[in-house]
Amino acid sequence: MAKTYAAFYLPPEEKEAPKTDESLISKFSNSLTGAWKNLTTIVSNNDYEMLKDIARNMNIQGGTEFTQRYAVGALTDIINGRAVTNKTMLDSLFNTYAPALNAGLAQSEFNSLVEMRNAVKAGNINVSNFVQGLSSGLTAIQNTSEQTNYSKYGEEIPIDVLTKCIIDNSAIVAKQRTDLAERLNINVKPSENISITLNGNVKNENAELWYVNDFLQKITEVINKPEMIVLRIGKTIYENCIISAFKPTIENIYNISFEAKIEYKYTENLYSQGDKVKIVTPPKQELKNKLAKEVYKGIIYGSG
Repeated sequence: MAKTYAAFYLPPEEKEAPKTDESLISKFSNSLTGAWKNLTTIVSNNDYEMLKDIARNMNIQGGTEFTQRYAVGALTDIINGRAVTNKTMLDSLFNTYAPALNAGLAQSEFNSLVEMRNAVKAGNINVSNFVQGLSSGLTAIQNTSEQTNYSKYGEEIPIDVLTKCIIDNSAIVAKQRTDLAERLNINVKPSENISITLNGNVKNENAELWYVNDFLQKITEVINKPEMIVLRIGKTIYENCIISAFKPTIENIYNISFEAKIEYKYTENLYSQGDKVKIVTPPKQELKNKLAKEVYKGIIYGSG
């Protein structure tokens, strides 16, 4: 789906981050480093780091420990200049890490994975090019998985046309008089919420009634629970939002217009725009209300 100018993201299902087995990674790294030393005699720091990254990425991107061990065994044989004829080892390497091997094809100087597999099976391969290509492919796959992608925020409900966006930001400002010196340093309580009013349209080009019902039902469920959502406007992400009001108008079967009021927890949020990310947090210093000293000019009674 192409990126829209704006979208709601409903709460995603909880997913565990990929876990690494440091003990297994260490064994893989030692095995590859030993084979590399047989190839080049000396293992440079750059080579060591490359092999360590390969071991870690193979652990993260691999399947079971069984397939990882066989794949690393195949790679060790390749580095040692031996033909890999064991089908289980070949399958573990080429089936499990096909995306990474495919991403590094050009650097490995092969036109297809089949051609690469046959060369590995025959022991007719440029070891340095193959390892460099695999390393680049594994890194590329890992970097892609770690890049910001909107799907991590949950189920996307695109807003096809955003016709109006009003952001209402206010703060509590002290009303009392203060001395000039104190007035310059006065602490004002920050706004905890920012209200965002959106007017937009959701298209239903196929004129399917279920789509209209599904769209309205999902927004209604989020409001009634209530649940936090994520709002995207362009490349700006607003996390921890609550839809406080939602007024849809079904103009016809092809188009739903709506007005939504969003409460955005400004002081608790991670704000990101493009590749820039910063944390917005409320000030930690104690809020003080500095009042001016009162001067009384009443009647002063003399003695006697």
